Amino acid sequence: MSAKISVIVYILICLEVGVLLAYLPWSPFWYENFFLSFAVTKLHAGWIVPIINSGYVKGAVTALGAVNILAGLRDIFKFRESVSQLSEIDRSRAEAIKFE
Repeated sequence: MSAKISVIVYILICLEVGVLLAYLPWSPFWYENFFLSFAVTKLHAGWIVPIINSGYVKGAVTALGAVNILAGLRDIFKFRESVSQLSEIDRSRAEAIKFE
């Protein structure tokens, strides 16, 4: 039962992080965030703004989001296989602890 819950949580995290990484670079939050203003004002790193606003960086972050979404979808389609592999790992750990 805990293996199923672990796989479900993993799938949800992959999908949520993927959607956020795909959406955020193209939203207003990308330009108006605390960390960017902190880097510019306190650390005097004005050079970072053009890099962060570059289409290449935005595309790379979006691609990373797509990879996360694909990882979540893969585990949705291979749910039973993932659960059985995770259960097998749990069983082998339990046996190792038992013999110690």
